[in-house]
Amino acid sequence: MSFQLSGSAPEIYENTMVPLWFGRWAEALLTLVSLEIGESVLDVACGTGVTTRIAKQDVGSDGRVTGLDINAGMLTKARELAADIDIIWMESDVLGTGLPENSFNAVISQHGYHYFPDQPAALKEFYRVLAPSGRIAMSIWDGHSAYTKAICSAVEKFISPDVAKKQRSQRETPSANSLIASASEAGFRNVAITRQELSINVPLAAEFVPLHLGSMPIANAFHSLPDAEKEALVADVAHAMRDYVVDGQIIYPDAVNVVTGKK
Repeated sequence: MSFQLSGSAPEIYENTMVPLWFGRWAEALLTLVSLEIGESVLDVACGTGVTTRIAKQDVGSDGRVTGLDINAGMLTKARELAADIDIIWMESDVLGTGLPENSFNAVISQHGYHYFPDQPAALKEFYRVLAPSGRIAMSIWDGHSAYTKAICSAVEKFISPDVAKKQRSQRETPSANSLIASASEAGFRNVAITRQELSINVPLAAEFVPLHLGSMPIANAFHSLPDAEKEALVADVAHAMRDYVVDGQIIYPDAVNVVTGKK
């Protein structure tokens, strides 16, 4: 499983999904890391770099922050957004970084872990590059929200079951107990799970759904639909989310599990 974006998707992702979703989750994640001035940080699966940029603010000019992602399009956008910020950007998978051992005070990852094809090996790599007493903090979706359930159901109806399966896979994540066990097996100590919940506010379905799907790996499948079927898909989501509409917005709860630990 991977999260690959192309074409205009990274731009839409940054302009739509980051302010509404991922920027808020980045801030929530970093409250559990407590980065200090001068520390070195590795942000894995950094995407367009929202968590990376906040981490750099936290560690200051004396700190060192590296953003790593396998997706070239996302990193191009990340570099553009941080053109005047001293951040190292690396295009690599999580196992082929070649980074020296004991070189980071913190390894962080927002919504990346469940995409790693070899999660135990990734955790061992994070342990290797962490300095003694370094810490890890990774946020992982706690299953589906009401909105993502509605989206996947509509995609299955109006695009295909296979495309819906791809979209659903983004929220098919390890359980809290599994995350604790995996981090512990990789050698981390003081492993814990913190469940974070946010109230998510997005525009109504007619505006938001096309932007959301346009920022996803299934964007081409959505854009290939005839206009009438696109409208029917959006209407299906709107109907499913009708009880969450408040003052002209969709407002619904969403949650992540954050696994933390120390080397």
